[in-house]
Amino acid sequence: MEQQMNNFVGLSAVLTGFAADTIAPNIDPINIKAEYFTKFTAEISNYAAILSAYELLKSQGKTDQEIGEAILAIADYEMPCRQLIFLWYSGAWATANGSMTSSEMLSAKSYTQGLAWQVMQSHPMGDSNYRYGYWANEPADLSGYTGNNN
Repeated sequence: MEQQMNNFVGLSAVLTGFAADTIAPNIDPINIKAEYFTKFTAEISNYAAILSAYELLKSQGKTDQEIGEAILAIADYEMPCRQLIFLWYSGAWATANGSMTSSEMLSAKSYTQGLAWQVMQSHPMGDSNYRYGYWANEPADLSGYTGNNN
């Protein structure tokens, strides 16, 4: 189970462009990765194969770019990976039904932890870790939010 979680975090980092230790820090009182992992494994029947493919490509020394391209090139993995990207960025699970797509917010916690807020260098209304008056200062570079310097 721990290896699957490590692969889940690694795959999530590859797909989102965020550093693994940014989306799943060592000290993590919120632990959103567990909520997302539970949803992903409950909804995606071939999740184990996707995580194994990630692990294999990583063990072969592939770059994040190569891993992402290889996994998304597999037809059976593309939609689940897109759903995972959407989950990390929005905190909601998207389901496609024919030409319609609907989404469902997992929880209030998932909403506040959506990566879209970090990309926007913002925070959801009513929930902020920033001190009052933070807006008077220039925001950090985007890499300060994503953990990636690419």
